Amino acid sequence: MADHALLRILPEVFRDAADASPPLVALSAVADDLHAPVLQVLSAFDELVDPYRTPERMVGYLASWVDLDWLTVPHPDGGSRPALRNGSAPLRDLITASADLSARRGTARAMADFLTIATGSSGFIIDEVPGAFHVRVLAPHTVADQRGVVERIVATLKPAHVTAEVVLADVGPAPPSDPGPVGPADTQPTRKEENA
Repeated sequence: MADHALLRILPEVFRDAADASPPLVALSAVADDLHAPVLQVLSAFDELVDPYRTPERMVGYLASWVDLDWLTVPHPDGGSRPALRNGSAPLRDLITASADLSARRGTARAMADFLTIATGSSGFIIDEVPGAFHVRVLAPHTVADQRGVVERIVATLKPAHVTAEVVLADVGPAPPSDPGPVGPADTQPTRKEENA
């Protein structure tokens, strides 16, 4: 009997008939060949959903699973590619960190962490304007060529009731503590009030 995967799972009557039926053997061989690409994909499925092991063409698709497809741009081949300066590496990092960043969304620390991962530069400081529904994002000069992406990220991550501006400034590393949700100064302490 021919050794084809399909014949091994068919009822015994088919396996017995295969010894005397070359057409049945040929049909099972064709079926094996047709299923081979699907089985190959399924055997490596864990690689497809791992942000660090997935092929380049899948990164944009994985980003859409965690609502980060706004950081991609359409590609002529029908897929998408990252819109970040450093390519897919920061997008892979953002996909991996998406659960944590999403849980902390609306906080200044989460916005600073997101910007750091997306741009590859640290030193973002998120400042509230006292008495206003306004946030000033102090960005290091190292991201001057990525200002459009930084502004897009800030506009997407800030709370809807808050306005925001991005200012390139000489800034140091971001503060170690989470100053809390970004919002009006009368309900959320500023960094100065927390340190007092």
